[in-house]
Amino acid sequence: MKRQIANPNTFLAIFAVFALLVVQGMAYGQTVSIDPASIESPAAGEQLTVNINITGGVGVAGYQVTMTFDPTALSYVSIANGDYLPAGAFATAPVVTDTSVTIGAAGLPTASGVPTADGDGTLATATFSVVEAKDSAIGLSNVLISNATATPQDVTVQGGTVTVPAPVEPEPTYMFEMALASGLNMISLPLMPAEPHTASSFAEMIGATVVIRLDTATQEFVGFTADQEGDGFAIEGDKGYIVNVPGGGTVTFTGTAWRNAAEEDAAAAPGIQLPSTGWAFVVSGDLLEAESGVSYTVVATNHRTGEIATRQLSSDHKEFNAVWADLSRKSVIEAGDTLEVTLIDQHDNIVSGPFTHRVGIEDLRKAYLSLPLTVGDVHPAATILGQNFPNPFNPETWIPYQLEKSSDVALQIYDMSGSIVRTIDLGFKSRGFYMTRSTAAYWDGRNNMGEQVASGVYFYSLQTTDFSATRKMLILK
Repeated sequence: MKRQIANPNTFLAIFAVFALLVVQGMAYGQTVSIDPASIESPAAGEQLTVNINITGGVGVAGYQVTMTFDPTALSYVSIANGDYLPAGAFATAPVVTDTSVTIGAAGLPTASGVPTADGDGTLATATFSVVEAKDSAIGLSNVLISNATATPQDVTVQGGTVTVPAPVEPEPTYMFEMALASGLNMISLPLMPAEPHTASSFAEMIGATVVIRLDTATQEFVGFTADQEGDGFAIEGDKGYIVNVPGGGTVTFTGTAWRNAAEEDAAAAPGIQLPSTGWAFVVSGDLLEAESGVSYTVVATNHRTGEIATRQLSSDHKEFNAVWADLSRKSVIEAGDTLEVTLIDQHDNIVSGPFTHRVGIEDLRKAYLSLPLTVGDVHPAATILGQNFPNPFNPETWIPYQLEKSSDVALQIYDMSGSIVRTIDLGFKSRGFYMTRSTAAYWDGRNNMGEQVASGVYFYSLQTTDFSATRKMLILK
C-alpha cells in the first residue's frame, strides 16, 4: 500500500526550502534514535507506539527522518511531529510507502532569525498496528539535522527492535496425598505451590493449630499458632516443620517439583506419622501496654520438668511464642503439668505475672496455650508481710506487704505484753504488691486513742482471709 500527498509539487517546493538548511558534517555528539530501543510486541491487531528521539542537540532548526519497518510484522497507522522544535515550526506531510514513512519539520525565519532547539527531546511519534507478533526491526535512514546558520553537523543514528518473548512451557503439576496423625506430626512441604505458603496459610490448609520451625542460625524453635494475627514465617521446601493437627486425616498437596524431579520423586518429603505424645508445645500471646524503647523477655517454666522456654520481644515486636520441642519425640509436657509464665524487662524486673496454668487435655490437643501479657499486671506468687521501714523509727513508719490473691486486709499492732495498741483496717485489697510509701500500710506511731506510744519493741500482724504473719519493730525517741 502507498499513500501520496495531495500536491507533490507543493511538497517539493517546501522541502526545497527545508533542504537549504539541511547539512551534514561537523560532530556535535547528536544522536537520533528509536525509543524504546527494544519493545515487546503486543498481540496481532493491537497498536504499538514508538518515539524518534534526539539527544545532545545543538541549535537544531529542522530535521528529516525516514523510519523503516517490516510490513509483515507492522502496518503504518500515523506519525506526528513531537514538541522538540520551537512553536511555529513548519511540518511536512508524511510520505508513506509499504515499508517506510518519512517526516520532517523546520523552523521558519523570523525577524530575529530562525528559532532553534537544544538538548534532548522527541522529534516525532509513530503508531503502528501489529500484523503479526514476531521479532522485527524498526530502522532510521536519511536522517538530516539542520541549523539556522548552515553549520555542518554529524548525527549518530540508532534503530530499534520489536521482540516477542519465547513461550515458557509450564512445569507439570503434581498431586500428593499425605496422611497426618491426629496430634503432632513432623512434615515437609512436598511440592512447590503456585503461591508460597506462610505459617498462617499452611496451618489453615492442613488444619493445624500450631506450626513450629527450627531456626538453624540460633538453634531456637520458633512457633506460630492458629489464633495469631499476621502471616508468621515463610514455609520453605527444604525445611521440616512440627505441626499439630487435632483432627488428623489426609491432606492433598498440589504444585510443581522442587528440583525438576520426576513425578514419582516429587513428593520427596512425606509426613512422618507420630502419636500425640506432647513432644512440642507453644506458649503464645501478645504484649500489651509495652513502653517504647524497652526490651522484654517472656520466661515460661514447666514446674514438673524444670525446663524453661524464653522469647525476647519489644514494643516494636509485641507477638511472642515460647516453644518447647524435642526432635527425638520425648515428652516435654503432660496433662497436669503446671506452667508459670513471667514477663521481665531489660533490668530483670518482673513487669507482668507470674501466671500459673495447669495443662489440660484440651491444651495438649491444641499443642499451645494463648496468654496475653500486660506490662504492669504483676501477680505475686505468695502473700508476704515485709519489714517495716524505717526501722527503728520515730514517729512514723510504713509496713510493706504483697497479696497472692485479693482479700480483706487488716493490720494489728501489739506491745510487749500482747495488748492491742492499734488496729488499722486496710479494707479490700486486690492481688498485687504494696511495697512503697504510696501503697504500703502506714502507722503514725499512735494508739487507738490518738496518743503517741512510748519507745520500745512492738509487734505488727497482717491478717487476710487465709493468711496471718507477725513481725517485730522498734520505736526510738
